[in-house]
Amino acid sequence: MKNFAKLLSLLALVLTFSLSATAQMTHKDNMVAKGETMKAKKAAPTVIQLSQIEGEYTNQLLNLTPGDYIFEVTNTEVDKDLGFYLQDKTGAQVKNSGLEALIGNGETSRTGIVTLTEGLFQYSCPLNPTPHYTINVGTPRVIHLNQTAGVYETSGLNLAPGYYVFEVENLSVEKDLGFYLQDEDGEQVADSGLKELVGRGQTSRSGVVYLPAGDYQYSCPLNPTPHYKVSVK
Repeated sequence: MKNFAKLLSLLALVLTFSLSATAQMTHKDNMVAKGETMKAKKAAPTVIQLSQIEGEYTNQLLNLTPGDYIFEVTNTEVDKDLGFYLQDKTGAQVKNSGLEALIGNGETSRTGIVTLTEGLFQYSCPLNPTPHYTINVGTPRVIHLNQTAGVYETSGLNLAPGYYVFEVENLSVEKDLGFYLQDEDGEQVADSGLKELVGRGQTSRSGVVYLPAGDYQYSCPLNPTPHYKVSVK
């Protein structure tokens, strides 16, 4: 009987140890799975493609939101090795912004993952050499605009200087519509074009637009609509 009692006690101990080990493994597996899910949810960095020709970048103003980016630079036609230099507002090189290799004619290279916070940055190529080009980084305010036949329903926008995304909705027009934002010189504002034309009942957005102080106007040449003023001050 004593031996039987000892055997039962030993079996109970083994069972307890086994259940404890299983619980620990399950907890560990759950933590690993949670970690993998969190990694999967993190957005991949946005790739910004830049092209260099003799003495300049063809992209000369970037309006971006805070986040992670990779800069991909192509030497389009310059018969020497070129580079990429990204600086913050203090003039210091931004972390991870160096190219993997200098780029010969027809070649492309990428930076590491660059984290940009709100503020102003500038990029250049000291080997080309090029001017310094501005990158505006900010959190945009969404301006929603509705179109009906021949008109925008919103007019007389008064905004502060800053970052904007224009969201255009076609409420009732039986054709594809657009959005055209012009500065004081009549030039289209950088990144203000819609990602796609908007059919009836659809909505589309512009890129991130940086508006300094000044007077602007918007319209839809496809509707067509009048020109509506935007005052930024």
